Amino acid sequence: MLNFEARKRLIWLIVILCFALVWPITKSTYLLFHPSHGVEVSNLRFGFNVIFEVLGLILLGVSLKIQKRSFKELGLTFKFSDLGYALLLYFAFYVLEIILFLFVPHLKSEPHNVEFLKSDITLFYFIFIIVNPFFEELIVRAYGITEFLHFFKKEEIAVLVSTLIQTSYHLYQGAIPAILNGLLFFIFSIYFAKKRRIIPIILVHGFFDIYAMIQLHGT
Repeated sequence: MLNFEARKRLIWLIVILCFALVWPITKSTYLLFHPSHGVEVSNLRFGFNVIFEVLGLILLGVSLKIQKRSFKELGLTFKFSDLGYALLLYFAFYVLEIILFLFVPHLKSEPHNVEFLKSDITLFYFIFIIVNPFFEELIVRAYGITEFLHFFKKEEIAVLVSTLIQTSYHLYQGAIPAILNGLLFFIFSIYFAKKRRIIPIILVHGFFDIYAMIQLHGT
């Protein structure tokens, strides 16, 4: 039986994950079977996403405060060495992707349902690109793995669950792009489970998001 503090911690975990993941997973699953066509977006959509993700981060912050914990426990502190580890994470994924394509060339596939990234860059679009890596990596990676480790006591389970959750709401891009995303998320999860540092992961995630924004906008 869980004691009172453990039950409270579990309830907060369920509340935060439900708030942060139910809508993205539902939308991703729908788009997987009902692809969108054309540029569907608007500045309003980016504004909604920014508000949603900021609220998710606030909810996480409130839950940690109530439990007398902090973001520091989730590895949210900066060290200059984080820049070096960010580069290592990027090159680790880059090398693995090259190896994967050499042995399984048909895995190369353009992601679907990314028309929203082809919009003109607006203020809300830019803010979303900045906020999104913090939202995803703090909630699904840092907080998720920390809590899964606390309850399951097994690093392998924590890494696998975090990777599967994050991959699930990227299924809208198609099965093959989701697999490649999953590979990146797996590398991120292993790194966090071993090092308990989230800044390098946020930096790499942010780099990929900014690159996609620059590459796709206006196309």
